[in-house]
Amino acid sequence: MGVQGWAVVFSGERLKADLVAAVLEANGIRVEVFGDHAYSYAINLTEARVMVPEDEAASARELIRRAEADLPPPEV
Repeated sequence: MGVQGWAVVFSGERLKADLVAAVLEANGIRVEVFGDHAYSYAINLTEARVMVPEDEAASARELIRRAEADLPPPEV
């Protein structure tokens, strides 16, 4: 599903979508998060999509890529 003039730049867990949106907003990119809010700090039952205006999608994807590259590997 798409919204004319907007591009999906992230799809996944709602908590991560909210973090991605915060990074994008902090960098001056308009963002909308679509998905339910049925989660707590211990459990996430929802999927969400982060959308940005099409003309900002390339910048948003690059910011997401850079942010994910800076994350430490998960502990096993």
